[in-house]
Amino acid sequence: MSLFNRDMNMNNEEIFEIGANCLLVLGNRFFAVVEIESEVPGVDLEEFVIIRINEATARRLNNAGLELCEVRNSAPRSRNGVEVEFKCIFINRNQAFALFDVENDFDEAVFVKISMEEARRLIRQGARQCTVIDARTNSNC
Repeated sequence: MSLFNRDMNMNNEEIFEIGANCLLVLGNRFFAVVEIESEVPGVDLEEFVIIRINEATARRLNNAGLELCEVRNSAPRSRNGVEVEFKCIFINRNQAFALFDVENDFDEAVFVKISMEEARRLIRQGARQCTVIDARTNSNC
């Protein structure tokens, strides 16, 4: 039996779900921010993907209910049932942000403005850079 054969006794529950998601607007640049989480016991996958989109797509997503991301100047803190986890460094032109996953009753992506020097230092120390996909070339975006 191959490692990749599907166990016929597995149920048809979702393997992945969307966690935090929001719309990040930085000047005239627009990004859909999506956290992808595994729902399989024993599999620990939680990844943020930042998708560069055009303004028309951003407006459609916002009109459909996608809220704006929180951007702040200081890091959120864990307290009273709120879990905060640093995820990655996002660099947009000459701006840098630390991305945090904030979880309580719901998931939230929080971007914290940091200096480019701080971003470079954190990356040198092993911090991951956020995954960024440019979807503007897609004719539907």
